[in-house]
Amino acid sequence: MTDPVLRLERLGVSMPPRGAAGGTRLQLVEALDLEVRPGEMTALVGESGSGKTIAALAAVRLLPPGARTSGRALFEGVDLLAQGERRMRDLRGRIGMVFQNPLSALNPSMTIGDQVAEGHLLHGGGSRAQARARAIELLGEVGVPDPARRHGDFPHQFSGGQRQRVMIAAALACDPKMLIADEPTTGLDPLVARQILALLARLQRTHRLGVLFITRDLSIVQEHADRLAVLYAGRAVEWGEAGRFFANPRHPYSQALLGAVPRLGQASLRGIPGTLPEPSARPQGCRFAPRCAYHRPPCDAGYPPAIGDAEEAAACLYPPPMPVLEAEHAAAATDRSGQAPLLALDEVGVRYGAAAPSLSGVSLTLRRGECLGIVGESGSGKSTLGRAILHMLRFEGSILLDGEAIARLPAAGLRRARRRIQVVFQDPRESLNPRMRIGDCLAEPLRLGGVRERGRLAREVSALLRKVGLDPSLADRLPGQVSGGQAQRVAVARALAARPEIIVLDEPTSALDVSTQTMLLTLLRDLSRTEHVAYVIISHDLAAVSWLADRIAVLKDGRIVELADTAALIASPQHAYSAALIATAPRLAG
Repeated sequence: MTDPVLRLERLGVSMPPRGAAGGTRLQLVEALDLEVRPGEMTALVGESGSGKTIAALAAVRLLPPGARTSGRALFEGVDLLAQGERRMRDLRGRIGMVFQNPLSALNPSMTIGDQVAEGHLLHGGGSRAQARARAIELLGEVGVPDPARRHGDFPHQFSGGQRQRVMIAAALACDPKMLIADEPTTGLDPLVARQILALLARLQRTHRLGVLFITRDLSIVQEHADRLAVLYAGRAVEWGEAGRFFANPRHPYSQALLGAVPRLGQASLRGIPGTLPEPSARPQGCRFAPRCAYHRPPCDAGYPPAIGDAEEAAACLYPPPMPVLEAEHAAAATDRSGQAPLLALDEVGVRYGAAAPSLSGVSLTLRRGECLGIVGESGSGKSTLGRAILHMLRFEGSILLDGEAIARLPAAGLRRARRRIQVVFQDPRESLNPRMRIGDCLAEPLRLGGVRERGRLAREVSALLRKVGLDPSLADRLPGQVSGGQAQRVAVARALAARPEIIVLDEPTSALDVSTQTMLLTLLRDLSRTEHVAYVIISHDLAAVSWLADRIAVLKDGRIVELADTAALIASPQHAYSAALIATAPRLAG
């Protein structure tokens, strides 16, 4: 058996409690064992806040101040946790990092060629001319077109998929032995994501790279990973060979994760009840016990031992039987043809300067309580359409709310209309002031709606947090002190605080793990039924859209090429582009 390039042995990570000089330290990761072998991919999966990214950053000593580690992280036999900082700088040159958001990871003031060459100059030596030549070579290897010309361009001049290719080229600059890829396909449309995954698979083979892949997308794990570890609340609950895991998951949490994955055309989602426990309030026994359908009293006595061996095991006293997944089909859309449209777009177009229009001739309607999905590749005009509906940019044609042209309303009427149409962005922190506590972020729209009394504000903020599945204690935190999934739920709560009739959701699930995604989609559907909130959901995730949407509009090059009821579109797309999107949608076999 090939020796692992990385071996974690009983890895632990702790941080001081928030806002306290002393007190008991918070254990974020505990006793994690994991191997990454040359030429293979090991995946780390689990909900947001389970410790996946913390574990990876701990292995390469990139944790924030105050963090402490225990155990060992052996890279080619060298314990990274025992090295001095100068030695660590040399060792990090042999471990490439690919982050979730390449735009934030790349320096906007440096050309991409200089950023790729930087690692080679720092760790590989040689002249600037050699580093430049190496950068152009790597950019060509990862599929950046015309690298000799484009190496002098800046990050903002590239698409999201091309920026991710640049990040991969930079990670390869020092001829690493291992790559750590942290959600590298999040936010990319399915076609581009497939290209990035195919690129990583090819590099893994040709360079004999060990890859530690952090992801929420279990379809990626099933298709590409050799091994995996499932983390829950800082502990591994199951680990082993990926193929065997998908054939027979042995831990209740693993089964719950698989059951929460949206599949094209299914009628129901099996969510996971409850939420991930905070590090300061984790159960003494099995940490999944409060959410587990198979919970028994012995589960609370202590953390369960791993049943199996070092290669394949699950930490569960009562492994459940393998569930039978029955084929499901989306229910027929509710007939709202007799209702007057709440929102109506007629020949809407958007043009940026003298360039070709980003949106052209878009006409559609939205009725109360209806969900309209907008799908298409990056650059198809989806987000532009959403921003036009929100009147965030100038457009041609007309957009009517209850028969009135929003753009022609007087100032007071426009303010009222804006409260009726709210938005949830892909990055929840676009909706949240990083310097305001979460409770104040939620109280702000309530105050604008006329709620002034302090006690009532506090009660309504707590109710909003509970409605989106969060503990009211989070109201005292800043947005940067919660996970991405939690921040997205706060953004939804903020939108709901205005009591809107329409919510525009721009890629609302792209940064969420499957359990949080299921909770959010279920919440949105319930609100549409009980409070008649209507949605425009813009997403790359056709499976998620197909579960929530009554109808789907397919955009290509700024035009609607197909608009149909969801079930009809999934079963029998009429346009070749729609069929291609459905064919490239990620699938989880089962």
